[in-house]
Amino acid sequence: MEQFHIHFQNEQWDDLYQRIDNTRFPKPFQRENWDLGVDDAYLSSLLAYWRNDYDWSRKEAELNRYPQFTCQLDGMTIHFFHIKGTRQGALPLLLTHGWPDSFLRYAKLFPLLSEFDLVVPSLPGFAFSTLPSKGFTNNAEVAETWHKLMTQVLGYKAYTASGGDMGRGVTCYLAARYPEEVRGIHLTDVGFAGDLVSKPDEALTAEELDYKHRAQMWTRMEGAYININGTKPQTLAYMLSDSPAGMASWLVEKYHAWSDWELLTMDDLCDCLTLYWMTNTACTSIRAYHGNSFTLPPLGEIHVPTAIAAFPHDVLPVPRTWIEKHYPVIRYTEMPWGGHFTALEQPEQFAHDISEFMKAIL
Repeated sequence: MEQFHIHFQNEQWDDLYQRIDNTRFPKPFQRENWDLGVDDAYLSSLLAYWRNDYDWSRKEAELNRYPQFTCQLDGMTIHFFHIKGTRQGALPLLLTHGWPDSFLRYAKLFPLLSEFDLVVPSLPGFAFSTLPSKGFTNNAEVAETWHKLMTQVLGYKAYTASGGDMGRGVTCYLAARYPEEVRGIHLTDVGFAGDLVSKPDEALTAEELDYKHRAQMWTRMEGAYININGTKPQTLAYMLSDSPAGMASWLVEKYHAWSDWELLTMDDLCDCLTLYWMTNTACTSIRAYHGNSFTLPPLGEIHVPTAIAAFPHDVLPVPRTWIEKHYPVIRYTEMPWGGHFTALEQPEQFAHDISEFMKAIL
């Protein structure tokens, strides 16, 4: 295990600025909005802000105040924050992000959850973590790596875990496979309720039928990225690695569609874009979709205490009745605001909810 600090070279910034300056934009149309993808006017203003006004040094200094490390596990370099808490006897908390974000999803929580030991790794292929030689992982494999990180590298005998998006999948595999060590999980989504979509309409309640219709519409109008990320990630890789505008359009469109948009600032978005661009991992992060689409084993049942923080603007919220049939829910919180990026959008409310959950399972 080695200490780690984040720093990007001036040459990297010069290259980024030159590429932004040389952006060739597509032909604009009169109907400029987000219906057919990223709004042209917004992307232009975002790139101009990233190029001329954004200050990464602010975020870099903030992040480097907290202990970071890398270690070698399962043929990968794994980057993680390990922040010791002030509360004696408290269980440590493992926080796992998803796509298209990073550990930055949770960075605003660091001063808000100072009671607890926090372990916040970067998923393989994201930021400063590498992929294995086969070129992809899945949520179950990451869960195995995370368990080794918590128990073998850091020496914890028991812990709690929280996650959303891919992080939710990893967290659920941890709970299903290691119920003795994982004392509880905190989720901000439960994924796709495929069994509701496949059932005939007459077998569903009104709430379930509404979900089925929303899921079908979402799959038709919003779901194409899953197929392209999962089947042809290397084709996308050239755009994501070569063009700041191309990378920004692929990532920011999801932030707009999946978030409570008004809660995000251009700094939040540029933090995300900078981390992906400087580490050249927009291209490797999407390979998780291949692993999860084609190599993911069955999950198994979850029996550990589970908390749900339901954010109203998240992707396809699943009916609470379905969730409570499939998870041993001891706490269910309907958040008043926020979307898929949870702690990035609503850090104070997220921190309060997870803190109350942590105290409940001591």
